[in-house]
Amino acid sequence: MAASRRPAPKRGPIFIVGTMGSGTTLLRLMLDSHERIAIPHETGFMRAYNAMQFIPFKWTGHGWAERLGWADDEFDDKLRQFFDDIFMRYARQHGKERWGEKTPLHTWHINALKRLFPDAVFVAIVRHPGAAIASNMRRFQQTLARAAYHYERYNKEIARQAEVVPKRMITLRYEDLLLRTEPVMRELLEWLGEEWSDSVLEHHVVQGGRDHVRIEGKTRPDESIDASRISRWAEAMPDADRLLVTQRLGRLAEFLGYSMDDPEACAPLGDGGSLLFGGPEVKPRIERFADLAIRTRMPVPSYEHHYNPSKFVLAAAPGAPPIPSTPELEPAAPEDGPTLLRRAARRLSRARPG
Repeated sequence: MAASRRPAPKRGPIFIVGTMGSGTTLLRLMLDSHERIAIPHETGFMRAYNAMQFIPFKWTGHGWAERLGWADDEFDDKLRQFFDDIFMRYARQHGKERWGEKTPLHTWHINALKRLFPDAVFVAIVRHPGAAIASNMRRFQQTLARAAYHYERYNKEIARQAEVVPKRMITLRYEDLLLRTEPVMRELLEWLGEEWSDSVLEHHVVQGGRDHVRIEGKTRPDESIDASRISRWAEAMPDADRLLVTQRLGRLAEFLGYSMDDPEACAPLGDGGSLLFGGPEVKPRIERFADLAIRTRMPVPSYEHHYNPSKFVLAAAPGAPPIPSTPELEPAAPEDGPTLLRRAARRLSRARPG
């Protein structure tokens, strides 16, 4: 029996984060099956929030609202109402009272999300590196190197944020969710401040009976929990690839309680037998694994930056037709000599004493 964990102090939106291929969609479907919680397919809406802060690819796109007299906190109040209305309408349409959102890339927007929604809570899910990497290589045709970097970058950010937001963020493991489904979900719902519901264990029945417009991650809504997924990667991954994953991510795997030899082994992350990880347990574990430099933030993916035209340019993807030229995208023509001389003369005349 796990020790009692203090519930989150907030009861606002629930944001699910994690690397792609870690089980974020499964967790979303399970929580969305609860009678009070509505979590739609991922939206990536924080990219829209970024675009509202800095108009993409416009040289003067930064601070446009401030120039109209809007302070940052006032503008966030407006955007909070806007996004809350969008998600709450979805929740009400499904007879729910609390909304959430799941987008892996929002791992990089936790700071902005907690500012935008002061009552938000964050649920992170992690998975064995071998399994997550194999999943992304298979589903998205990623190279091993790219999938490994994706895993390292996202999971280090999750661990870093778990220390930064100790009371409002909790982490669970995909393997625990599949092997110990009911205990994990009971702990999670208690932390979220929600009553237990058997519906979260019957998510495949609840979701299978709905007319879904879209299910992300190539997931089927009517699939039940399948514990064989835990070790399937180990049987299919070539020995050479497994060795590379171990060399690059073995220490991070150990931080998350995983073994590179036994896919189903999950060492406790904290004290008291809890299947969740968070709060005061995080800091000492990060210090124990100081060599991972978790407190140093890894580079933020380029897609999650403001599209500042001084830092980014538009380019056609390989094999795509060229981007048509427009006056706004054309570089400014260089000024001729006489124009430059006239400007220099004007500056000098202004600088002369009267």
